[in-house]
Amino acid sequence: MLLPDQEKYILTIPEDKIARILTYNPRSEVIVNEIIACIKSVNLDLAILYLGASALKIAGQNDLDIYICSSPDDFYKYLPSLKARFGEPVKEGGFIEWNFNREGFEVELYLTDCSEKSSREQKKIFDVLSDNESLLKEYESLKLESNGKPFGDYQRKKYEFYNRLLSGAS
Repeated sequence: MLLPDQEKYILTIPEDKIARILTYNPRSEVIVNEIIACIKSVNLDLAILYLGASALKIAGQNDLDIYICSSPDDFYKYLPSLKARFGEPVKEGGFIEWNFNREGFEVELYLTDCSEKSSREQKKIFDVLSDNESLLKEYESLKLESNGKPFGDYQRKKYEFYNRLLSGAS
């Protein structure tokens, strides 16, 4: 079962978009470390979370999900330096988002309030998967089985899996 905002998001996915799942690429760690070092050059005290399939070292979309944790009141303190390093963000509001390609990896970089509910849930899902090999394998299988299929179907299966983890059912 999906939450209303999850259903709403799935409706925005083009029907012809196809899920492209690739095996884990260890080069992702090198790229992430370079990006994190660049972020740390802005402010050494910023907490940074690296989440998602590549951080779990499993098959995924060959993307890197990086979250820079900050109070929303401080976003604009860091924004000029981050823009100088990563260009103009694609979204600004309750969070700031950059999307760019680094050596074949799609990078999704967020300046966000990590104490906010959706950030806490993402971190919880990551922690559960990191700590449970059986669930991690199930999640990777879900991804691999979705390769070449409609992206909306893939996203629906991921949301259902996440919701099951968050509800404590496994």
